[in-house]
Amino acid sequence: MKNKSLKVQPEKLKYHSITSAANPKYKLWKSLLESRGIKKAGMCLVSGSKTIHEIVRLHPEKIRGWIFHNRSEVDSESISPDIPVYILGSQLYRELDVFGTGYPLLLTALPEITDFEKCGDTYEVMLLIPFQDPSNVGAVIRSAAAFGFHAIVLLAEAALPFHPKSIRAGGTAIFEVDYFKGPSINDLETIEYPVVALSSGGLPIDTFSFPDRFALLPGMEGTGLPDDISAASTVSIPMEPHIESLNAAVASSIALYEIKIKKVKKTIE
Repeated sequence: MKNKSLKVQPEKLKYHSITSAANPKYKLWKSLLESRGIKKAGMCLVSGSKTIHEIVRLHPEKIRGWIFHNRSEVDSESISPDIPVYILGSQLYRELDVFGTGYPLLLTALPEITDFEKCGDTYEVMLLIPFQDPSNVGAVIRSAAAFGFHAIVLLAEAALPFHPKSIRAGGTAIFEVDYFKGPSINDLETIEYPVVALSSGGLPIDTFSFPDRFALLPGMEGTGLPDDISAASTVSIPMEPHIESLNAAVASSIALYEIKIKKVKKTIE
């Protein structure tokens, strides 16, 4: 394993060797490759050197364990002696390293998901996520965090943002936002914020005047918005007429950027 940026003093760490797929801990980690297992365990599996280094730097309190496939050297400053280090057989490790990073894997606690009713009026903009593709969920959370929007409402239809594919797309941003458990996309009347939905038939977003407080709603992949959607307004992203549509996460990211620009201009004025 190539860990040139991670150095370790092995004698300071708590090593646990696992060689059997029947090991209870290993079976638990395998379950973290699916949303059901993640929810049950209250943990997720993180891969990728950049994301892992950022979690070590920004959120060390969430780390629950390291997973290696040998006793490669790891930075003793990055790994607390109180955090267990698990050494797996090569085949067991490869089954967990689903993206083939060849890098240590990190076990982390999940960010809290709060009931929507408890969010109050803290946020000017909330992003409602109905996406069922974990990669889209991760990508749009990354965009939201990048543009300074940290209120994420996971609608009932949404994939779990702590799925490995979500974390791969979202990176450390997955751990940088505030999560709220929302209703179904078909029950948005329970949300007190005005809902502004993204729709091809809406007003051009560059000419639209957004409310001071609102919730942005993109459509679901493929099916888009329900016909009877409960939204105060709909906005669209101007496009060339021969292009049918944008990817749901891409369209949401463009909208979030436009909202950011409008807010900056409003502040200046």
